[in-house]
Amino acid sequence: MEKNLAERGEPYAKKNWNQIRFHLVIISILNIFPRVKKIVVRIWDYIHLSQYQRRAIRLLIKNDNDFDIDKLYWVNPKKIQYASLKEFDVFLYKGNIIGGNWDLLEKSFEDLDVYIAFKERFVEGKKWETTMFYQRTLDEIKQGKFLWNCKNQSDFDIRLKKLELLFKTIKNNGYKSQQKLQSKNNSDPLKLEDEVAINIGRDGDLLFNNGAHRLSIAKLLSIPKIPMKITVRHPQWVNLKKQILLYSNDQPSGKIYQPLTHIDLQDIPAFHETEIDRFEIIRKSLSVKKGRLLDIGANWGFFCHRFEELGFDCIAVENDHVNVYFLEKLKRAENRKFTIIPQSIFDYKNIDTINFDVILALNIFHHFLKTEESYHKLINLLKKLNVKELYFEPHCPEEFYNIIVYKNYSEEEFVQFILDNTTLNHATFIGETQDGRKIFKLSQTEKRSSS
Repeated sequence: MEKNLAERGEPYAKKNWNQIRFHLVIISILNIFPRVKKIVVRIWDYIHLSQYQRRAIRLLIKNDNDFDIDKLYWVNPKKIQYASLKEFDVFLYKGNIIGGNWDLLEKSFEDLDVYIAFKERFVEGKKWETTMFYQRTLDEIKQGKFLWNCKNQSDFDIRLKKLELLFKTIKNNGYKSQQKLQSKNNSDPLKLEDEVAINIGRDGDLLFNNGAHRLSIAKLLSIPKIPMKITVRHPQWVNLKKQILLYSNDQPSGKIYQPLTHIDLQDIPAFHETEIDRFEIIRKSLSVKKGRLLDIGANWGFFCHRFEELGFDCIAVENDHVNVYFLEKLKRAENRKFTIIPQSIFDYKNIDTINFDVILALNIFHHFLKTEESYHKLINLLKKLNVKELYFEPHCPEEFYNIIVYKNYSEEEFVQFILDNTTLNHATFIGETQDGRKIFKLSQTEKRSSS
């Protein structure tokens, strides 16, 4: 039985129809003058972005921060590629915002003598005494430096034996947080701070700050995630985070559209928390494990981030200039490689010459049903597509009941419309998200010859 409006969840329950109608009227007028429309849209988007940037700077000057300085973040050690050029004491500086060039990507973590020594010892079987790390540390101890409570070579050798035991323990029993290692009745506050510490650079890079021994072990053992704490953030990064928060506060829902994948942004609430559900539904239905993936209407790139992690070569098409701004920032923050096409899918040149393994058309095609012009553009686009699998999420027809649109298909009609205008000939319902939206997999099956 078809779900009614009230059961379909928050996305369908709150609509400002007067605002939507007014928006459609303005768009219809601007569509008569396409050159004027482009100028108006760019000016409008520029004004919005400028407002977020100015307001974020004011908040940064006020030092209006609410960081959870003791929060644990579970991070893939592979994400820590560079070391901070300055080490910040975790007790004195945690939660601070500090400017400067300490975040420049000039010191690779895996070029540090401590990591090289751990690799030589635990992977290649060399003796500690042959490593540069051993010689360098021993020289510093002889010069009077008090490292790891080591006063002499004998103390340092004992320390290295403990590190060998730590490596074996983590290899055999897994990596545990300091909180789990501490007894409930005998918890040492200083030990609780003894996690791997990272700093966040201006562009979102996760930079090593403290805990080189444990991070080296985690990398060498290919542990997928370990607990880390953030010590210092660069003001330019904090400024971007505040822009995102300001943007979310300006939305009717008070949330951003999609969840964010960066560890320091995952606490920002998203309107479509079901993106994670949609990703899992699609991932489990994929017939291909890698290849070229096109995300039409990528928003801030959630699906490109997730599918790139799986090994796909992703292309994000996004026409909204504000979305493109954040899409580019978040791509850089996660050091992704996916391609961004900052224009309408209808303006994507030579799309008919590209073979796609997967296309995502999630909650996007219904926008092209609103006018006759965009409807025929959609048909023309569908006829050009060369794709093995297309994942389609139709709209709820009730969304259009209060406004005048050119077409308003039911879910089944919309699926058939796509099949009629592409080389795809088979559709399968693969799942439904928490907000009641259905997802279909459209593919091409070989036609059986009649005997």
